[in-house]
Amino acid sequence: MKFGLMTQIQMPRPWGPDPEVTAYANAVAQAEAADAAGFHYFWITEQHFFLEIGHSACPDMLLSAISQRTRQIRLGFSVVLMTVNNPFAIAERVATLDALSNGRVDFGMGRGSTPYMVEAFGVDRASERERADEATQAVMRMFAEDPFTGFKGKYFDLPQRHVLPRVVQKPHPPLWVAASNLSSYERAGRQGMGVIGVTRNSIGETRDAIRSYRSAIRGADPKGFVGAYPNEQVAGFALACCHEDDRTGRDIACAAARWYNGENDSPLNPVRFATAGGVDAVVDKFRTRSNEQLIEDGMAIGGNADTVSRVVEKWAEAGMDQMIFLLQAGRITQDQVMRSIELIGEKVIPRFASKGEAAAA
Repeated sequence: MKFGLMTQIQMPRPWGPDPEVTAYANAVAQAEAADAAGFHYFWITEQHFFLEIGHSACPDMLLSAISQRTRQIRLGFSVVLMTVNNPFAIAERVATLDALSNGRVDFGMGRGSTPYMVEAFGVDRASERERADEATQAVMRMFAEDPFTGFKGKYFDLPQRHVLPRVVQKPHPPLWVAASNLSSYERAGRQGMGVIGVTRNSIGETRDAIRSYRSAIRGADPKGFVGAYPNEQVAGFALACCHEDDRTGRDIACAAARWYNGENDSPLNPVRFATAGGVDAVVDKFRTRSNEQLIEDGMAIGGNADTVSRVVEKWAEAGMDQMIFLLQAGRITQDQVMRSIELIGEKVIPRFASKGEAAAA
């Protein structure tokens, strides 16, 4: 089991002065702490227009800053929106970060979780999958060809160019795809990509999707892979809090999970959950479970180090390779986030280290 940390730059109101200056400084501090604590990945989503929920519109810029303050932790796009960005710009930004970090980039791709984001860029829901597929094909050819020989499709007509800089990781960084719906796991497997899910679905609900992913990626024709090699990894992000006091940690994590999954006063919730069955369906999934049930089902991960480790172990038994903690959400304070990172590094991550890693430590 590997461990990641994720941020979306959540900013629930009320705000103090210059709130985004504080939020971005906090994110950099979290990444530094995670690097020192032994986390393996730091992930940032690309979000647009979601007031309070996600102020991370330019993940490449934030990850670039983090690359200069860390040494070991891998830096993940989770994900770049392939629907709204020009393929040239995507390839250039991924390669630039790969150079700045000396080859620590993981490249996650997605279409956008809701039409609310992509429609503002002139992309309609009906065409977004085809458009994203074209962009992905073009970017992968930019990584493979020097010079890039050009691409002509329905949505992109890209001329021959030297696409610079070149990626440090040859032939390309590890590839991932977002899977907010369980039905997406199998398709990710057929494409040979790692999958990043969300614990909005319980361990029981997700187990079969992980099995389908394993079967698909191991049985797929490599000619159908997006990249030059498969990245067989399953990751999932969970709202979490690790605390010295078990009850306090549980309550903080569950409150954050409920807030993140719609129990807040954001007017954007109806459009945010438009493709997840609607806001009422998402909220009810959490409202009908007690805090104890949310923890047992793995839909929130909170408590002391023993409880957190037990829930992570259940996810590992279901087939997950990487647990990504989303610690900064809802009303969780920066001090609580930093203490969680410290406790997870001291008391959780070492329990899941391989024998070789443990001996080295």
